[in-house]
Amino acid sequence: MSPEISSTAPVVPAPLDPWAPRAPDPLARRGFLKLTLAAAAAAAAPSTLFSRTGENPVIPEAGAIEHHRVLWMQNPATEAVISWTTRFEGANHRVHYDTVPRQGKPGNYENNSDSFKNGQFTLVAEDEKWVKPGFFHHVHLTGLKPGTTYYLVMVSDDQVSQEFHFVTALDDDRPFSMLFGGDSRIDGDDPYAHNDRRKMNLRMSALLEADPTILALVHGGDYCQRAEWRYMDAWLSDHELCTSKTGRLLPIIPTRGNHDMGVGFTEAFPWPTGLEHYYYSLPLSKRVALMILNTEISLSGDQRLWLNSELARLRADNRWVFASYHQPAFPSVRAVQDGASRREHWVPLFEKYNLDLACESHDHALKRTLKIRDGKPDPENGIVYIGDGGLGVPQRKPDPSRWWFADDGFTKPVHHVHLFQIGKEDFHVRAFGMDGSTLDDFRLWPRAGHEG
Repeated sequence: MSPEISSTAPVVPAPLDPWAPRAPDPLARRGFLKLTLAAAAAAAAPSTLFSRTGENPVIPEAGAIEHHRVLWMQNPATEAVISWTTRFEGANHRVHYDTVPRQGKPGNYENNSDSFKNGQFTLVAEDEKWVKPGFFHHVHLTGLKPGTTYYLVMVSDDQVSQEFHFVTALDDDRPFSMLFGGDSRIDGDDPYAHNDRRKMNLRMSALLEADPTILALVHGGDYCQRAEWRYMDAWLSDHELCTSKTGRLLPIIPTRGNHDMGVGFTEAFPWPTGLEHYYYSLPLSKRVALMILNTEISLSGDQRLWLNSELARLRADNRWVFASYHQPAFPSVRAVQDGASRREHWVPLFEKYNLDLACESHDHALKRTLKIRDGKPDPENGIVYIGDGGLGVPQRKPDPSRWWFADDGFTKPVHHVHLFQIGKEDFHVRAFGMDGSTLDDFRLWPRAGHEG
């Protein structure tokens, strides 16, 4: 059976414009939507989807399309990978998409693209105690228009998803927002005991509802306990909670962490043209660039050579250049020496090219350092390092006595996600807690020579 095709011209609603003026909203005026603790707890409570046990695996209906997501790794103004999971192998997997909503009828969409990669998620013996097999499907969309809402459905044989939409990155200089956070795993063997992760995903969905200019989530690594199917299945199911009430998808920009070294990571987050080492850069607008680094391979050698040349190229053309990587240079919890290799190989290049912000994870605490340069405080020209992973992982006790937490710096154990509001005049950083409270709030100003 083929997907239902409509031969009549559809009634086309007006497309969404995330930058259009919006009607006043008493919740939005407070800066974000506030989920009540009761609502968050109810949404995160065990259900048929999340209550799997080692003795009684539960999977969605065999025909369901699940784990819908968008991946950005290169040129997000014009490219994206659309991914999903089925519980059957199937023969034909395709995305139908358009710049206007089409009510989920595949034949009504102007464009379509076939998958470039399909397969079964790799299984290990332990997976079979928890979950049934899953099959991944990845479609590469190219030739997209910048700053545009795209509506889409995912089709596997005769199964059709609901209509979703996402917004491409920009090629102009208008303000926009991003989310950053890392460490959405927990300690322990039960892959589905992730209530705190679900609550943080609900917080990100609330932020997405409140700020339609949020483009994507920069994930700082350590998605699961291990990159094995039972854990990836749980993470991908939980990520669906980041989708807005209207079906807007929150694209993922992935950083690889030390818990992400299994093949399940590359099966979930592939890109069709290289990037297999997971260090790369991508433009987010005409004057803003993001760098993703990989702390799980050599910090020197090829990666450091690339970092040097890429920072030189990006700094020349961009007002804002920031980076995400997993293991920190300035840790909040682990021993000071633990960050020595990043301080030796990468921090001198960050300082040489005046990186604006470094986003770190791995230590499981909230932090903001004072401005650092040459191994000491520099309130005028230093670099701020934020982190250290709070998207659901149990928090650890940090050490606030370290010199980089003096003055404007701080650290404490609390779940968190960062919201970046990036404009011409400033780079506004806020950290929000699981309950929506503001945990940190500061601004960066453009470096000398990059104000225009």
